[in-house]
Amino acid sequence: MTKKLPYLGATLCVLVLLGGVKMAAAGAYGALATSPDADFGFSYNYDDEDSAQDRALTECQKHSGKCTIKGTFQNTCVSIAKSSNGAMGWAWGHGKREDERMAMDECRKNRGRNCELSRRFCTGDP
Repeated sequence: MTKKLPYLGATLCVLVLLGGVKMAAAGAYGALATSPDADFGFSYNYDDEDSAQDRALTECQKHSGKCTIKGTFQNTCVSIAKSSNGAMGWAWGHGKREDERMAMDECRKNRGRNCELSRRFCTGDP
């Protein structure tokens, strides 16, 4: 009986490691939906693009009936900037500082007044 214990322990370690790998691979998708009035909805850690898009639209539609998907992404972080006059900007995949700078620049290019970073979130394993 005691000879089987090391094998049992090794088997349990392998199962735990394999379970961890599976968990890290799941939920890599996210999406962003926006409206013309700077309303937005997003999703993260979904197993597929369609589910991520559905959730982002549902969240945006809580505030506006004019929402559209702006992007779907995988294993990255997203920064969103918005202004008081409805302009928005967003960026992902360039690192936190660069994403934030790009989101603010896009907000200003869209004639945003008083643009501010509104949200940053990550999905999957960025």
